[in-house]
Amino acid sequence: MKKSKAQVQGTNDFNTISKCSMVKCGYFRDDYVSYFVTRCSRRTPLIHLGYYMRVLTVDYALRSFLDSVLGQPAQIISCGAGFDTSFFRLATSGSVHPEIYFYEVDFTEVVDRKAECILDSKPLLDCIGSFEMNQNGVRGLVGSQYHLIASDLQALDKLEANLIQAGLMFSLPTLLLSECSICYMDEASSSLLIQWAASKFEDATFVTYEQIYPDDGFGIVMQKHFESMNSPLLSLAQFPDLESQEHRYVSRGWSSCGVWTAFEMFQQIASPEERWKIINLEPFDELEEWHLEGCHFGLMVASKGSLTGWFLKFVDVLPPVDKCIKKPSIQWELAEPSSGKNVSRFAQKTVKFQEKDGFNILVVGGFGPSAKSLHGRRHEVLSINDSRDQHTDVSVTGGRTLRVEDVALESAVNLDMLHHTCTCLSLRGPDDTARVMVYGGRYSPCSPVNVWPRIFSVLAHDVGTRMTVADRHIAVTERQNVPVSRWRHSAVCLKSSTPSAVQDYVVVFGGRTPDFKVLGDVVVWTVQASDMTVSCKEVLNQKDWPRARFSHSASVWRKQTMVVSGGLGQDVLPLRDIWCFSLEGEMWSELRVDGMLPRYSHTSAVCGDKMILIGGVNTLPGSQPGVCVVDLNTASCTEYALPVQNPACPIMLHNHTSELTDNETAVLVVGGGGNCFSFGTVFNSRMIRIDLQQFK
Repeated sequence: MKKSKAQVQGTNDFNTISKCSMVKCGYFRDDYVSYFVTRCSRRTPLIHLGYYMRVLTVDYALRSFLDSVLGQPAQIISCGAGFDTSFFRLATSGSVHPEIYFYEVDFTEVVDRKAECILDSKPLLDCIGSFEMNQNGVRGLVGSQYHLIASDLQALDKLEANLIQAGLMFSLPTLLLSECSICYMDEASSSLLIQWAASKFEDATFVTYEQIYPDDGFGIVMQKHFESMNSPLLSLAQFPDLESQEHRYVSRGWSSCGVWTAFEMFQQIASPEERWKIINLEPFDELEEWHLEGCHFGLMVASKGSLTGWFLKFVDVLPPVDKCIKKPSIQWELAEPSSGKNVSRFAQKTVKFQEKDGFNILVVGGFGPSAKSLHGRRHEVLSINDSRDQHTDVSVTGGRTLRVEDVALESAVNLDMLHHTCTCLSLRGPDDTARVMVYGGRYSPCSPVNVWPRIFSVLAHDVGTRMTVADRHIAVTERQNVPVSRWRHSAVCLKSSTPSAVQDYVVVFGGRTPDFKVLGDVVVWTVQASDMTVSCKEVLNQKDWPRARFSHSASVWRKQTMVVSGGLGQDVLPLRDIWCFSLEGEMWSELRVDGMLPRYSHTSAVCGDKMILIGGVNTLPGSQPGVCVVDLNTASCTEYALPVQNPACPIMLHNHTSELTDNETAVLVVGGGGNCFSFGTVFNSRMIRIDLQQFK
């Protein structure tokens, strides 16, 4: 047995265990998948959600086909069926009438193992009724309705002969299914299979569920995963998106082909109540990777004859996706530490302090690798210094270098949280030390931290940067009117219209809670310069008020206004709006911008009257955000695409941070990445410098 074939079969085992784990956790009902698993290992919530979308989509397509051919004989051929349980589930539910015939085709080794599982299980045997094994030259199991056939999909003559011998009739309405199977075949063989099916069947549909969009950061990680398993996706480069997939089927004999992403199907099939229930089955906070996974798998439904366009009766035709005019890709520069000091992490926060000859950026919290390459919450605080010293760590551009070093932190202080905020205050401490407020965040989706803000002093000197607690004397008993714990919120420091040297105002908006309540409140924290005491008040809800949200971004405009962009709403869908909150009068106003992509988990910065939105995630097919430049005076915007990705260094612009540098002529992006479904945890290995002059 060839190694590549064995590895493809290995994906079947992983998929079956993942589906079993998903079922056991209550996402989907399948009374039969456990019979094909020796031991069901528990998967992560992210994998559960990904497989739920997959099973939901394929199951819906099969049930819809059975509804469309109700009352007449029909066939379903599962190409590369593996240990799929669709026949058993549908037969038990009464969806399969006596003249519906299932044909499951796979490698001999897989068919032998599946047949063994069936023979050892009375419930499976009861479903298929009487049958014969390895008869008339067909290896496998042949029943009255259920047929399990060993055949190589690349040997079409033998495949056709085996199917005919098992009772297949080319004149019957037929659904051919490829659930993540023909993507492992070489492109020529898979295209020949598609063309063969179109030429042989009179009334047919070819339903395919497989990977798409390989060229962005997530797509590159996805491709590398399958290559590392010696199971590369051999046709993905030639048919990378929904449009090319549609053309693939139409150009090979099919009359029409509808295409959707997995997430689009999830939205159409599952009701809002079901979607909310699914999201809340387990503690979960990896929304970015779930949305990206849903956008990188597609459902293609090709059809011909009397079945032409049949699936459109069962799905709503979505309105066309906004086609934002994108200028040429932006230019950026990648910088990698040369001394082993690792700045790779995600869900961290950064805060910048302007120094006499440059800047000092603190990196606080987040999730990333340690010096021993172990992944976990990072307790080390880092300092990124702008310097022209030739002995520093990171070369950026034109002789400019960045030095990355550890920050000396008091031993009792623990800052290893995720999705918190770090806000630079205008108030200075003794010896002109900088001050920063750390607020919110979480250890896990069940464990929020920092109910009350902490104030730290930051002192940079020749021997390094030191961070100390500035509010240690504040007793817990003094903390009254405490707002709800939160993470994925925003916080900015605003100035009063009558500037005060003794107070700062940190405005917090939105966030989420452990029970997945999405917050839409505004909390203003007042910090006193004299003793660093902090008090808070909640701004009363007004008529004009933005939707509750989390994972949005907020920036300061003209010192007195907070500009909020994007985020995820209560329906856990990305937003595309912009709102301005004025400290004077505590009023909201919406800035109505046309042409902006929805996005969340992005960052933003305001330069003059222009706001720069960097990265983020949305659920649009092939339209993940790049950089958007918004004119805050005219409410106009321009979307820019990211550069072509280097496969050796994939960049995912979410869960990152960014800071204005070089006298606000550039943005430095730090960190980013995430746990990419079952493809592994990935961190941006380099910092990114984006020159803002290119947007003028």
